[in-house]
Amino acid sequence: MFPTIDWSLILLELLITMILVVLVVLDLALPKDTKKDWLGILSLAGLFGLIGFWLTQRALVGTTFSGMFMMDSLAWFFKGFFLMAMVFVIAMTQQFFKSMRSRKNEFYLLLWLALLGMCLVASSADFLMLFIAIEILTISLYVMTAYLKSDKHSLEAGMKYLILGALSSGFFLYGISFLYGTTRSTHFEAIQGFVSSHAMAPMTAFALVLIFAAVGFKIAAVPFHWWVPDVYQGAPTPVTALLSVGSKAAGFVVLMRLFFGIFASWHGQWTLVLAALSAVTMCYGNLGAMFQTNIKRLLGYSSIGHAGYLLMGAAAGSALGASAINFYLLGYLFTNLGAFLVIVLFFISSKSDEIKNYAGLVKRSPLLACTLLLALVSLAGVPPLAGFFGKFILLMATVKSGLLWLAFIAVVNIVISLYYYLMVAKRIYVDAPHTTSIIPVSRPMRLLLGIAIVGMIGIGIFQGPFLDVAMTAVKGMYFLPK
Repeated sequence: MFPTIDWSLILLELLITMILVVLVVLDLALPKDTKKDWLGILSLAGLFGLIGFWLTQRALVGTTFSGMFMMDSLAWFFKGFFLMAMVFVIAMTQQFFKSMRSRKNEFYLLLWLALLGMCLVASSADFLMLFIAIEILTISLYVMTAYLKSDKHSLEAGMKYLILGALSSGFFLYGISFLYGTTRSTHFEAIQGFVSSHAMAPMTAFALVLIFAAVGFKIAAVPFHWWVPDVYQGAPTPVTALLSVGSKAAGFVVLMRLFFGIFASWHGQWTLVLAALSAVTMCYGNLGAMFQTNIKRLLGYSSIGHAGYLLMGAAAGSALGASAINFYLLGYLFTNLGAFLVIVLFFISSKSDEIKNYAGLVKRSPLLACTLLLALVSLAGVPPLAGFFGKFILLMATVKSGLLWLAFIAVVNIVISLYYYLMVAKRIYVDAPHTTSIIPVSRPMRLLLGIAIVGMIGIGIFQGPFLDVAMTAVKGMYFLPK
């Protein structure tokens, strides 16, 4: 007998797949020389429809496909996160490729494939299912990173990302094989049952190291970070934005499933390892960012630093630590995507990502200057913006877990980050512009920039409702030890 499938649990993924198929058919049917960006328009319409449908799934809980696919509060939270991120990324794609005058229809299809992969990652309840979901996401990112075939930096970025990504996939599969050899299962619930009744053996420790190496690649944690600066700089800016927010968040979903669920019984044996990785990652990212002259490369090193902050929540190993990760990522969504939207619009006008060319941006576009300034100071952790309270809650979770030395290192790194973020702000507001030409910003882009600003300020000032959502997402996790 075939197992009963609860189709309501996977309806969001089915709708994403249906939209992807429809867009493929339209891409084949529409004239190649059409000037109307139908796929972009339909993609945004589809995303808003999916967000509306996602809101109706808040109370949906259960498992299906023989327990390989689950829907819980954490999956619901991150699926909404991915949908919102994709709205920004597709809007960036419309603007970016309009200026490049290159074909972008295939790019939209790859973005939808990446969205499907991220949503499947959030709902995976089996390591084999998780591997397939990660590969769906990663393969689409490989292609998009090298999408600008005439740009040597894009091709170099694609090659580096492919080679290191393939290596991380090998680590992941190798880790799963060792884990299966010990537990005789790849299913999360069965492995958690084994972990709760057995001490950590050398084989399972080795398996965890290999699996964490693969996840570390996704979240850009040291020493699995080498791809980040070159790939962030060389990839098309919408892909860089997706890597910095979507791919990183997908990695932290997996990390939370591992250390707050499946392997929670062994967390005490991993606390110092996670804390050390957190400290090294935030130090490397922030020190490396100080010497960058390219804005995308600077945000690449900044992304490494933020992975270090987020790992503090994993090292804390508490419900507050997990909630802090969710809250931090929520603020990071609007902050980072707002910054990358400014970078896209500035690149269209100046054809440059060099920081020196941002001089006097306030005189060329006060809206872009204001958005980028708010994003930078939010990333730095200046109150009352979202980044400040995200860092504050992470520090609180770290201190409550007794990791005072890690909290001190984080505070030092926050001060360091202020230096390079404010140096960019100085370029924007103090330095004289190289040109006085106005940077045009369309109404849809003004709306999206306004949403980013409201997100940064709103999450910072009205933290309560957002923190409640972040905490509820953790408390309702499947396989969370009671």
